Amino acid sequence: MLATEALVVGAGLAGATAARALADAGLRARVLDKGRGPGGRLSTRHVASGGFDHGAAVLQAFGAEFGGWLDAEAAAGRAARWGDGWVGVPGMNALVAGLLDGLDARWSVPVAALAWRGHHWAALDGEGRVLAEAPRLVLAIPAPQAAALLRAGCTRMAEGDPPPPALAGLLDGLAGVRYLPCWAGLATVEVGAGPLPSTGVDAEGVLQGLFREAAKPGRTDAGHWVVHAGTAWSEAHLELEAGAAAERLRAAFLRATGLDAAALRGFDAHRWRYARPAHGLDAALALAVDGLALAGDAVGWRTADGLPPAERAWGSGREAAAHLLVALPPQPKS
Repeated sequence: MLATEALVVGAGLAGATAARALADAGLRARVLDKGRGPGGRLSTRHVASGGFDHGAAVLQAFGAEFGGWLDAEAAAGRAARWGDGWVGVPGMNALVAGLLDGLDARWSVPVAALAWRGHHWAALDGEGRVLAEAPRLVLAIPAPQAAALLRAGCTRMAEGDPPPPALAGLLDGLAGVRYLPCWAGLATVEVGAGPLPSTGVDAEGVLQGLFREAAKPGRTDAGHWVVHAGTAWSEAHLELEAGAAAERLRAAFLRATGLDAAALRGFDAHRWRYARPAHGLDAALALAVDGLALAGDAVGWRTADGLPPAERAWGSGREAAAHLLVALPPQPKS
């Protein structure tokens, strides 16, 4: 059992931001993530020939605080301007990795349940063993996954430790959260092949964006391209196997670019089931349960807000940490 003062499940931008804020306030924070490294939807996939920013391709900053954080990341060498937005350097996941630098982050740790034990939250594996526990928990994963872990935890709570009173309302709220999906294609093109695309979309409407990795500052990924399918196409083909989706996106990529198929050295696909929120979780519900705060781009999300998903995720991570620090102030170290 690994005891700590704050536990964060999920190492995307929201979780990493919360973990950094908790650690900066003096708490021993531990981060658990089922992936092989930091990033979430700011992930960068690394292969022998370089990297692919196959999640978010570029970040927009509407608010002064998020813009100021990106300015600071640029000064630290982890971000750079690209067009009217920002990218991580040398990959998008550098932004998340920077937040987690020096923190206790554990990778390839799948959490099966989150159980309330009267005075603390316990993260359990598939066999019911305690992976870590703490009085403060930030849950920074998509709403359906968060609900599944909390429901599983309810069945594993010890006798005499009933679920917190507000948990039922939170689970009802999580059930109403909706996301829009996105299929991403990862193309490796023979270096020097052309022509370059002019629009980034294809005439049949499969693609909504196309990005050449080497065009971003701080990149050496010559021949790497990322394509994003449109929401309608992604929804209609959500349950395709990755190989079948790759074949269809490959054809759309060739149409959009005019490249000869012989110049294409490889093409993979990645499904983002929870790419961006379509209906969010009430911000009050995200902070309603004792010792628990939810964070992510769907927390408090409303169309009228106009904030991009990454900025919403970053802000919600800060809000989650601030709430837990007020609800359970750090104790002076002896």
